[in-house]
Amino acid sequence: MKIDCLIVDDEPHAGQLLCDYIGLLPQLVLKGNCFDGKEALEVITREHVDLLFLDINMPGLTGMELLNLLPKDISIVFTTAYSEYAIESYEYHIVDYLLKPISFNRFMKSVIKAEQLIAQRQQAVQWAVQADLGDEFIFVKSDKKMIRINYGEILYFEAVREYIYIHTATEKILIYKRMKELMEKLPDRFIRVHNSYIIHAKYIDKVEGNHVVVGKASIPLGVTYKDRFLEYIQSRAL
Repeated sequence: MKIDCLIVDDEPHAGQLLCDYIGLLPQLVLKGNCFDGKEALEVITREHVDLLFLDINMPGLTGMELLNLLPKDISIVFTTAYSEYAIESYEYHIVDYLLKPISFNRFMKSVIKAEQLIAQRQQAVQWAVQADLGDEFIFVKSDKKMIRINYGEILYFEAVREYIYIHTATEKILIYKRMKELMEKLPDRFIRVHNSYIIHAKYIDKVEGNHVVVGKASIPLGVTYKDRFLEYIQSRAL
């Protein structure tokens, strides 16, 4: 799998180091080495970019400001000399946070994480096509916004106290809802397997003992829901 990547860093030496690292990895295709956010946006409008190595402290557009202007399907690795941004950055589902000076070994670990995420995103697109769900979708309220989510994108729901995380292959969205209310509104392709989990049956990979594997997640089977779930599995077994 080839990954198109872009460097955005106003420090020439830091940018050149990343260029050198990228040149050592045949799966990475460098689309540009930009010195500010404005230049990066210009490249992204004309080039396909999967992965961005993004500095935070830059003149003009900062890394954080640029982040809010980028397409959601671009994976981000922050590269910075300032550790105080780490907590804030993870609120944006950043792939990784590299502190300068960056070693090649640490760089490689970020690339591996990015590869896994991009592969999951590509798999999600394939799943959505295979699911044949047409235009079915829901709107959910999250962080004062109404977000549209296609049913075909949802892997599973996870309850955490009075909140619910909606897990897709590339992100998780937090909403305020009770599982019972949610379950009543979902189509029958969604199955409750635990007090804290509702899964999309299309994406069940396997059942191992008291766990259901959905994508990269191993989800527990609750006693209350186990028998009904196993009946569902047996009804489709050869």
